[in-house]
Amino acid sequence: MRRFAMLVTTAAVVIAAAAAPTTAGARNLVPRHGVLWGAFPNESSGVAGLQAKVGRKLAVYIKYEPWTFSHWKSFAGPLHDRRVPIISWSAAPTTNAAAIANGSQDRIILRAARHLRALKHPLFLRPFYEFDQPSGHPRNIGSPGAVIHAWRRTFRLFRSAGAANVRFVWSPIAADFANHTAQQFWPGRRFLNWIGPDGYNFPGKTWHSWPEIFNTAYKFSLAHNAPMMIPEVASPVNDPRTPGWITKGAKWIRHHTGVKSVTWFDSMSPKGYNFQLMTNKATLRAFRAWGARPYFHAFAR
Repeated sequence: MRRFAMLVTTAAVVIAAAAAPTTAGARNLVPRHGVLWGAFPNESSGVAGLQAKVGRKLAVYIKYEPWTFSHWKSFAGPLHDRRVPIISWSAAPTTNAAAIANGSQDRIILRAARHLRALKHPLFLRPFYEFDQPSGHPRNIGSPGAVIHAWRRTFRLFRSAGAANVRFVWSPIAADFANHTAQQFWPGRRFLNWIGPDGYNFPGKTWHSWPEIFNTAYKFSLAHNAPMMIPEVASPVNDPRTPGWITKGAKWIRHHTGVKSVTWFDSMSPKGYNFQLMTNKATLRAFRAWGARPYFHAFAR
């Protein structure tokens, strides 16, 4: 009977955690006014170098970590410095959605949850980001149904471990909202805190504006009453149109107040596009001017 009672109690905790409001137990990281502004600085000088170039502190920054990552304590320093990580936690190629959904990855998930809970500061987590990539692509981990089950299990395990400080960011590809692919992976509003579409200007025959990239995703976030972040955004730095594209992006976000965070992908892309700000003076100036706008000086609360 005692063993049965313990099982019932454990099940009740998990159910209660899943049913609890997603903002319970932690600051929600949504600024009252303005936008959290940052980058993924994948250059040798890192965050410190980019901050020196733009003349201000980044409010958020991207970190990419593999599924078996274990050095979660490394995020303590930036958190104490009021710089919030957006941890992009990749399941592929180590595991897939079916394995996560069937419980075989619970030990890894719970270890991450306990370590992140111990940091005692709110932070962002993007589990298996860009899960809507087509089959055969690097981030694809399974069908929409399998990804939904995997997402919900991961969310429930974090909540059952008491890691309410971890804010879950559901992060498909921005372009996949227009073709109704992203929506197929929707786990339900109660299983996430933020919506975070990745969107790029990959100029081929067509130059892609901010409204073309993000408008459909933005409407989706409003319809589901969720704050929106843009975890990855960039345009090739050596294209002479990119500085103007950055300026227009700042204006677009200013007039779409449901967007609460934006992060530039300051790196080379797998497709060979150069998004590294420090390699082009005009683009770096435009980025610095973007960060100097008062609306983008919010910090997490």
